[in-house]
Amino acid sequence: MREVKRRDVLKLMMLGSGALFTPALFSGCGGSSDSEDVLNYFPQSVASGDPREESVVLWSRVEDPAQQGVDLSVEVEIATDEAFEHIVQHKTLTAYALFDNSIKVRIDQLEPYTYYYYRFRYAQKYSRTGRTKTAPSASDMQKVTFASASCQDYVGRYYNTYAHMLQSDSLDFIVHLGDYIYETTGDPTYQLDDEARSVSFRDLDGAMTLEADGIVFYAARSLDNYRQLYQLYRSDEMLQRIHERFPMIAVWDDHEYSDDSFGASANYFGGKSNEKDPERKQNSQRAYFEYMPLEVGLDAEGVLSPESTIIVDEEGDPVIYRDFHFGTYLHLILTDYRTYRPDHLIAEDAFSGTVFADREQLIAYYSGLAGGSGGEALYQTNMERFGPYIDVDSAPHDTYKLVLIQILTQMYLTEGVDLISASRKASQTITGKISAFVANEMLKAYNEALSLESQRPLIYEEEGDAAYEALEKGLAYIHLGKADLFASEGVGARYMVVKDVFDIYRGMRGPDDVYGAQQQHWIEEQLSSDAAWRFYASSVSMAPMVIDLSSFEQLPDELRTMFYINVDQFDGFTVKRREMLEMLRANRSVIISGDIHSTFITDHHGVAEFTGSSISSITFAEMLYSKIVESDIVLQIEGLKEIIESLDFDAFLKEANRLLVEEDASFSLLKEVDTLNNGYILFEVDVDEVTTSIHMIDPAYVTQKLYDETDLNSRFVQKSFTVLSDGTLV
Repeated sequence: MREVKRRDVLKLMMLGSGALFTPALFSGCGGSSDSEDVLNYFPQSVASGDPREESVVLWSRVEDPAQQGVDLSVEVEIATDEAFEHIVQHKTLTAYALFDNSIKVRIDQLEPYTYYYYRFRYAQKYSRTGRTKTAPSASDMQKVTFASASCQDYVGRYYNTYAHMLQSDSLDFIVHLGDYIYETTGDPTYQLDDEARSVSFRDLDGAMTLEADGIVFYAARSLDNYRQLYQLYRSDEMLQRIHERFPMIAVWDDHEYSDDSFGASANYFGGKSNEKDPERKQNSQRAYFEYMPLEVGLDAEGVLSPESTIIVDEEGDPVIYRDFHFGTYLHLILTDYRTYRPDHLIAEDAFSGTVFADREQLIAYYSGLAGGSGGEALYQTNMERFGPYIDVDSAPHDTYKLVLIQILTQMYLTEGVDLISASRKASQTITGKISAFVANEMLKAYNEALSLESQRPLIYEEEGDAAYEALEKGLAYIHLGKADLFASEGVGARYMVVKDVFDIYRGMRGPDDVYGAQQQHWIEEQLSSDAAWRFYASSVSMAPMVIDLSSFEQLPDELRTMFYINVDQFDGFTVKRREMLEMLRANRSVIISGDIHSTFITDHHGVAEFTGSSISSITFAEMLYSKIVESDIVLQIEGLKEIIESLDFDAFLKEANRLLVEEDASFSLLKEVDTLNNGYILFEVDVDEVTTSIHMIDPAYVTQKLYDETDLNSRFVQKSFTVLSDGTLV
C-alpha cells in the first residue's frame, strides 16, 4: 500500500516557517578520492528508503556557495551496475531552496528484488554512488534480512555500531525506529562535552535556552535549528556509508521533536509552564520530511516540490504510519506512537499530597475487579498500600486550608514560579482531600521556620496516634513516588513509579487511546494480512520493566516495593498493550522496538519482542543515574543515592520479572536484559522461523572513533534468538 487514504492533505510548504538559506558547513567527510567540489555540492552524500516491489525513494541535498537561496537543477541516474554502463533511468530534478535544496524522488518501474546504483549530478560534478534494493514481488517466497536501529545521538559519540553493521553487506534494508537526531546541543544529563562532536546552532535566537546541573545549553526550535541537526548528523562519514549502502525505512520517536514528548507538547520544565508548541512541532516535522528518504511529502509525480502534500488525519496531524510487503514472508507495519498518544498519566506538576483515589473510589474500583461485589473486603485487604487523608474543605480540618495554601505558595515561589501564578496554583491545589502525611510534613517545615508562638498544631503528633489511625485511607500522588513539585527529570511521573499503586491508578482511568481512532483501525486492518510473518514496528517497547527494592532494609517502608522504571513507554499504557498483544497473537507476529537504550528480549506468550539498544546514545544504566540520583526524593533519604548507584539493574529487572511471572503465568517473560551496552539487531525472516543476532558494544567504545579499526568484531558481543513458527522464542 503506497498511500494511506485520508480525506485531507496539507501542503508541505505550509508545515514550516519558510525557506532559510544555510551556508556550506562541511569541507569534507568522505574518502580521499572525493574532490572538494563534490563534497561541497553534496555535503550529506546520498540516501535511499521506503523500498517497494517496483519503487524506491532516493535522496540528496545540494549546497552551492555561489548559488545561495536559489533553486538548483540536478540530475539523477539509476543503473543496474556500479560502473553505470547500464543506466535504466535518468531524471532532471529541481533542488528547491524552499526545502533547503533537498532532493527527494520516488523512482518507479523498477524490477523486484534487484540492486540498483544511483548518483546525482550538479554543475558537472557527481555525488557519491549509492546502492539500493527493491522488495521481492508479492508472490516471491524469498528469505528477507534486515537490521533494526534506533537512538543515534551525535554529541560526544560515534557510530561504531554502524561500522560493524556495514559488515553485513547483504542486508535488504534497515528499519530505523526513531531518535534519528537529538534536539539538544549538550544536555549534561545525557550528552558528553566533546568539541569534536558538538552542536552550535547558527540560529541561536530561534533556539530554546535550557539549563541542567548549572550548565546552559540549547534545544532546537526553529526550522533552521532542526535542519542544521540533520546536516550535522548526516555529515558523519559512517552514517553516510550506511545510507549509501542500504535503503532505510524510518519512523520518528520523540527526539526528532523533543524528549518524552506527546503530540506537540514537550517536557523540559516538569509542568512549570505550558510546553505545547505547534510551530516548533511543525518545524521538526518539516525538517524530517525534507531530510529523510521516505515517501511522505512527495507530489503527484513522486518528487519533493512546491506541490508536495502531506496526507493528514482529521485532526490535521501528518500520517507517517505505513506498511511494506517483502514477498510472502514479511509484512512490516510501522506505527506512530508519539503523534497521537495522550499526556503521561501522572502529570509532572501533580502535587504529592493530592488524593486521586479516596475510600469510596477504591471500594468501587475493587468491586469492579471482583465482578460487582466484594469491594469493601478487597479494600480492607489492601489497606497497607493506602495512606490517611483529610478534607481541607470540611470540619474539623478546614482550619488547615489557609496555612497549607500559604506554605505551598512559598514552595512554588522557591521553585521560581512568580507570585501571582504561585498563589493561584496553590489555591487550586489545596482543596478537597489531601494526604495527611504530606500536610503534616508541610506544617512541620512551617513551624521550623517560625517562632514558637506562631506554630500551627500538627494534624497528628506521631504515626501511632489514634487520631491519625482513625482517618480514612486512600491514595495520593506521593504513593506513586511523586515527591518533586515539578518533575522535570520525570521521577515519580515518567520514571521510577510505584508499580502496585500505578496499576490501580491506571485501572481507574479507563481505556488507553494511544494511537488515535484512525491509526488504530488501520493497524487492525494490517494485522489481518496473510503474510507468513507480521513485524510490528513500535518506536517504544512493550516489554515490562520492573525492579523490586523490597530487600533493601535501609529504605523506608514505602520505598521497599516494586517500581516501573519507565512509564513513558507501554508500561504506562498497560490496557492498550494487553489489547495489542491479543491482536498480535491472532496471526504470527514479531514486535521490534527501540527508545529505551537497552536490549530487552521478551516472550509475550506467543509474540516475541526484540527491543534493540541505542546505536550511540547514552545507555539506560548510565541515564538512570543522571535522571534519578539527583531528584528530591532520593536526596532527602540518607544513603539512597549510594544504593541506586550500586544497583545491578539487569539482575534486578530479571529477578522482579521472575517473581511477577511466578505470581501470574500470563505475565510477559524477559528472556534477556542488557541495560549496559549499545547495539543493534539483525533479523533473518524465513517461512517457518525468524533468527536474530544481537550485537552489543561497551559504551566506552562509543565515545571513541573506531571507523578504521581492523578488528572491530573484537569489540562486540553477540547473542542469538530464534522465533519458531508457533511463536515460541528460543
